[in-house]
Amino acid sequence: MRKTLTPTLLLSIMLTLALTGCSETSNENIQIQETLKTGESQVAGKKEQAWQQVTVNYYDFEGGFYGLTSEAGDKLLPMNLAKQYKLQGTVLKVKGEVIKDMMTIQQWGQPFRIIDVELIKLGQSTGKNKGAEY
Repeated sequence: MRKTLTPTLLLSIMLTLALTGCSETSNENIQIQETLKTGESQVAGKKEQAWQQVTVNYYDFEGGFYGLTSEAGDKLLPMNLAKQYKLQGTVLKVKGEVIKDMMTIQQWGQPFRIIDVELIKLGQSTGKNKGAEY
């Protein structure tokens, strides 16, 4: 004989699961508060970004954009590249972080937020790619 769940029993199960989830969240919040009281860092799991050498290229599609290509061939789509570096062939050392869960119209490379930058070699101004004309 097959038994079906009554609406009351189903509601009871759902409430139990919801309360269990809330209890776990509450325990997690308590642990975070205790961590803050002791002065421990919550950023321990955050990975320090390493410097990498990249070349700036201008791509004349999807409205035109600047991309960074690393020595390893990684494609990075910078969200905050300074104007003075927007020249074809500019070589930089950058430190930053990949932005996850972000879509772009370029559909090229990984969205990337530059945290620190060092100029190695400034590129050339050409036709459509004039960079920061100053």
